[in-house]
Amino acid sequence: MWKASAVVLAIVVAVAAGIFALPTVVTHMITDALRDRTSAEDVQLSITDSPRLVFGEIGALDGVVRQGRIGKVFVRELTLTGTNLRFDMGALLSDRQLTLTGAEHVEMRGVVDEDAIRELITNSADKFSDVAVTVHPGSVLVTAKTRAFGQTFEVTLEGGFTIVSGDLYYKAQSIRARGMGLNVLSLDGLFPDVLVARAGTLPFGLAFETVEAKDNVVILTAGK
Repeated sequence: MWKASAVVLAIVVAVAAGIFALPTVVTHMITDALRDRTSAEDVQLSITDSPRLVFGEIGALDGVVRQGRIGKVFVRELTLTGTNLRFDMGALLSDRQLTLTGAEHVEMRGVVDEDAIRELITNSADKFSDVAVTVHPGSVLVTAKTRAFGQTFEVTLEGGFTIVSGDLYYKAQSIRARGMGLNVLSLDGLFPDVLVARAGTLPFGLAFETVEAKDNVVILTAGK
């Protein structure tokens, strides 16, 4: 009889230990999934108020992702907040797939600085050199140089980021070029829209919601 009781007790202790360790295990798995999705150098995550975590329910989640990427753009910092989140725990534990099935509130906020935008434009326009970017409230100003017809032109692009059908784009609203001895030329429409990130690139299946240019940075938000 005592042997059976000892076995039952051992099972209970093992289950209790597993449940006790689950927040740490899930935190590490979500952290790894965020790092894989964003290629981030640093991911900090905390899970609290989650007595039903074994059922895939998280009471509160807070995280910071530093030096990562969303699609083609480098993001200096991503902050993540959420309450009463529901995950597909089976997919997370078996396949390491991070699928958010519901939430009372969840938001991701990203900070994209001028250096990141300069890199994006440089990589998207291989004929541009000396690219410089200045972000003002409501607009992104890009200046660059390019060579054509045997001379160097100074190019100015005014535009910004926008969300189209769930995807994030950089669009130039106006393009001007000036060459030696020439008046300013309008080249509107000649710089193609840059697809920065598909909606599916975001963690947790989130969708882009807003994008706003402020002093020196562009702020992205996403939710579900």
